[in-house]
Amino acid sequence: MKIPQVVNRYNLYRKGSKLVGLTGEVELPSVTMVTDTLEGAGTGGNMDVPVIGLTENMDIQIPFMSLTKDLFSLANPGEAEDLTLRGAIQGTDPATGKISYTSVAISVRGTVKEIAPGTVKSGGRMESSVTMALSYYKIVLDGETVLEIDKLNNVFVVNGVDVLKEVRDMC
Repeated sequence: MKIPQVVNRYNLYRKGSKLVGLTGEVELPSVTMVTDTLEGAGTGGNMDVPVIGLTENMDIQIPFMSLTKDLFSLANPGEAEDLTLRGAIQGTDPATGKISYTSVAISVRGTVKEIAPGTVKSGGRMESSVTMALSYYKIVLDGETVLEIDKLNNVFVVNGVDVLKEVRDMC
């Protein structure tokens, strides 16, 4: 078992081509379950319960150092874009101290929600960005799917377990 340390490197791809001009940091979307309140006779009070497989909105912001054609290639609100972030997570084996790497691939699909051109300052970055509303989100570590959410096809996978299979079979 490795102790994860840092993301050694990463690249972001659109349709197999690297996107250039990014800043050094992309914040990954949080996954927040839709909940409802369980209440009534026989309960000890109100309790929020998750509705399995339903999530709140998932957004990702892709930051750019400046305005680029790559930024605007993501900006058509009528087109869904597929992006893949591929990287290497550096870690160490606590028994030996040896450094090794875990591959990470994060795939998202969505449509543009916001275009932020940024600011103009002599000698400074523009801090431009595109924010996408996601319908698909997948995280793969060392070739194993640890999270896959496909809102349009009722797929919700955690650690390789399809938690909505039973529900899909009933519907």
